[in-house]
Amino acid sequence: MLIDAHCHAYEFSHEDLRKYRSSFRIICVSEDLESSIKSLEIGEAFPNIVSFIGLHPWNVPETPRSEIEEIVKLIEKREVAGLGEIGLDKRMGKAYQRQKEIFEIFCKLAVEYGLPVNLHALDAWGDVLAILRRYDVERAVFHWYSGPIDLLKELSDNGYMVTINPSVKIQRRHRMVLEEVSLDMVMTESDGPYQYRGLNLKPDMIPELVEFIAEVKDTRREVVEELIERNFLRFLR
Repeated sequence: MLIDAHCHAYEFSHEDLRKYRSSFRIICVSEDLESSIKSLEIGEAFPNIVSFIGLHPWNVPETPRSEIEEIVKLIEKREVAGLGEIGLDKRMGKAYQRQKEIFEIFCKLAVEYGLPVNLHALDAWGDVLAILRRYDVERAVFHWYSGPIDLLKELSDNGYMVTINPSVKIQRRHRMVLEEVSLDMVMTESDGPYQYRGLNLKPDMIPELVEFIAEVKDTRREVVEELIERNFLRFLR
């Protein structure tokens, strides 16, 4: 099975999602209460889609406490596979302390319910790692990792993973990450549906991405597919 470990699948039509049923396992991440509910519904409709719920750091400043409490209630009442898209974003340039407070709430919940976390950590890679360690979060994936190369060893030492995105072909920093990272901590992602520098990111791009990873790592496509699927299953366990 091909793996899309970070996809906003609730934004696709059911017709589009049916194309992926037989060949993809997809983690559907959420951005707020509304998308969290949609993600849970998508997961019920499609057995190959795994529902993660949470609050994207970009949405933290405008989200009232009551909505955050409703997301927490979903975690408490529903069968949730994981938390995400959660994390921190320094580049956003506002409400960073509130971002931290909300992220810590979700980290506590991840530990309490034994859930993996799917992370947004743009320009805040080290801060996110420090908080994960403080709360002893066991399973985490840093989506679209383009952070410091020297942080990869610390992520690996903690059992954490990163995702590689189709943008790796045109984003120099992300390509450097791929060149240095060990495949035993890698999953593939689309972050679809998303437009990035002319790329229409969606799960359909994953097969070509796997080929590219195999080329960069000088190994066979089948080896890459097997390792990524193994990492995916270990992440969810």
